[in-house]
Amino acid sequence: MDIKAIGRARIEGKIKLLSGLHIGAGKDTIEIGGIDNPVVKHPHTQEPYIPGSSLKGRLRFILEWAFDCVRTDGQPWGFNTGDPRQSFTPDDPILRIFGSPAKREQWGGGPTRLIVRDAFLDRGWLEDVLARGLPLTEDKTEVLIDRIAGKAHDRVGPRQTERVPAGAVFDLAMVFRLYDTGDGGRRDRECLRWLLAGLSLLEQDALGGSGSRGYGRVTFEDLTVVDENGAVHEIGAAFRVNRFDPQTAPAIAGLP
Repeated sequence: MDIKAIGRARIEGKIKLLSGLHIGAGKDTIEIGGIDNPVVKHPHTQEPYIPGSSLKGRLRFILEWAFDCVRTDGQPWGFNTGDPRQSFTPDDPILRIFGSPAKREQWGGGPTRLIVRDAFLDRGWLEDVLARGLPLTEDKTEVLIDRIAGKAHDRVGPRQTERVPAGAVFDLAMVFRLYDTGDGGRRDRECLRWLLAGLSLLEQDALGGSGSRGYGRVTFEDLTVVDENGAVHEIGAAFRVNRFDPQTAPAIAGLP
């Protein structure tokens, strides 16, 4: 398949936390009275941020379910099993958007379209919090419930999880590569609209860990798409969908 680069679209906006967010950093040492589960922070500023890999991975997870292409072995869609008979269609939206771990001869759709930047704290929100002398994270204490007594288990002490608090705002920045694969870029533009609808699904799900316990509820605000010609498209709430259709890309006002 012949592939020709058309350009790049930029997706920009804000990620606002509606509940505490925990994206773990891991911990090499144990400290008495310390945090059991710290959040990932910038190594120089010690400010929490959302890694691009976490956001991209969660979007891929959600969209694989939406497109009904979750593998029974738990591997990512497109993972190379070593079976030479396995192949994927070049117009596969998951592999176009997020990339393919399959060998090139098993999928000929070209490079990964989506690039997700690390999301750092919005400077206005950060300066306001620091000016008021407030911390950038919170410690949430959790306990194990004794199923018989109905109270905190006596033998298992409380654990503390660090979270970025509700109300925090991060800068969202993604790049979407557009290619002409013999269709003038039509399929890639459809994939871009599906990706934006995926942000709506993420609002209904959770980002980071412990989403089933209330963590990681987010909303996307002030979304804009700057197309390959530099035109700015104000998306507003048009990316939100009531029903995700894996057969037809959603119509989003202002986008081709």
